[in-house]
Amino acid sequence: MKIVPLSEAKANLSRYGSLCREEPVVVTVNGSPAFQLVPIREDEDLIDALIKNHPEFRRLLEKRLKEKPIPWDRVRKRLGLSA
Repeated sequence: MKIVPLSEAKANLSRYGSLCREEPVVVTVNGSPAFQLVPIREDEDLIDALIKNHPEFRRLLEKRLKEKPIPWDRVRKRLGLSA
């Protein structure tokens, strides 16, 4: 397990992003553990991970799924895409 202060994790995010695939990387804030860097496995769906770990994302997704869909022609027009 690697334990690093937030300032070091920020300065070397790429390094610790890779390292967390091999061993746990715990980031500290003011000397206390604050969070752990955890890789998303290739076989893991990002949306599933967000739903599982972030209740607010799940609520937002459920709200959006209840909304009426926007017709494709309106989407294209809003984005300035030609027909």
